[in-house]
Amino acid sequence: MGDMFSNQWVKKDEYYRRIARFKWIAGQADKSGAPIASSRLYMHLAGNHDIGYGDETRSYHINRYTNNFGPLNQEWTIDLDQHSSQSTNGMHRIAIINAMNLDRTREAQFRNTTWEFVLKLAAERALGPEIPLVLFLHVPLSKPDGLCATSPETRHKDGFVKYQDYLSPATSAYLLHCLAPSLVFNGHDHDGCLSMHQIERNLEQPVTLPNSTRALQKSDDLCRMSLDELDRYQAEIETFARKTLTAAAAAATDMSRLPSSLAMEVTVRSAMGAYGGAAGIFDMAYDRSGTIQPRLSTHGRGFTLASRNKFQYRYREVQFGNHLIIRALLIIDILSAVLVPAVLLLV
Repeated sequence: MGDMFSNQWVKKDEYYRRIARFKWIAGQADKSGAPIASSRLYMHLAGNHDIGYGDETRSYHINRYTNNFGPLNQEWTIDLDQHSSQSTNGMHRIAIINAMNLDRTREAQFRNTTWEFVLKLAAERALGPEIPLVLFLHVPLSKPDGLCATSPETRHKDGFVKYQDYLSPATSAYLLHCLAPSLVFNGHDHDGCLSMHQIERNLEQPVTLPNSTRALQKSDDLCRMSLDELDRYQAEIETFARKTLTAAAAAATDMSRLPSSLAMEVTVRSAMGAYGGAAGIFDMAYDRSGTIQPRLSTHGRGFTLASRNKFQYRYREVQFGNHLIIRALLIIDILSAVLVPAVLLLV
């Protein structure tokens, strides 16, 4: 989920050493660096330690990342219903978005490129909202303090993002209202979090926009805004978000009556040893029979969701081991390699 390795400031030789090691560990290349032929599809997501936050992203960050891992923004469609080539019932859209340049970015070209992708995707979603979207970001969506272990914090330098725990409320509102994802996966927050967002698409009383005849009353009003307008009306969009978005922790939840518009958000716990070496496993299937009733149940850091459109989603977290145990075993191994031969010589 991004931050594949800390490399935004390392020198060229070290950067390519880390890439070679990463691709060898991931089974994409052998020890010599030669690619390994595979039918698997590898998709990579950039994090702030890959290309930097908005204040520090530079062309060489972007270029060397995309040259080795592919585009920062991309989307594709998969079909889980192989029995019908004429129906869209089994289809899903998958999208990866460069979250580091969604909010204020020093070099405008990177932010403009990202928002061009987002606005195009939003326009396509308006024409085909019945196809579920699974969205991948590095930085989590905005949510109230106390919902996850990490508190919301954003720091700026010269008006550009220097550090952020969550995306801005205005950007998060646009993604939820206009892309209408069923599932959102992200990383960044090492502790991980499981939450859900309920989206109300219409307000009884509109939010007025200063010096404008327009107002924010429904999702479409927000989705028709340009990037300049999204920047100009940040405060009003945040008010609209507070009135239309409800975020809640998804711990110990068992819901047989699902809200009409719900987005599950999974912040995947860090793979670092200090966090148990965590990894997430996600799978989805299409229920052609339609016999499974809509339901959401959560268990620990995972969930099972049967949606209204006959899809079943399951996410679970696995942990490979605490770093203290791994280091203790390594020390024991080293001591054994040194002491055992010495004892044998004495004997």
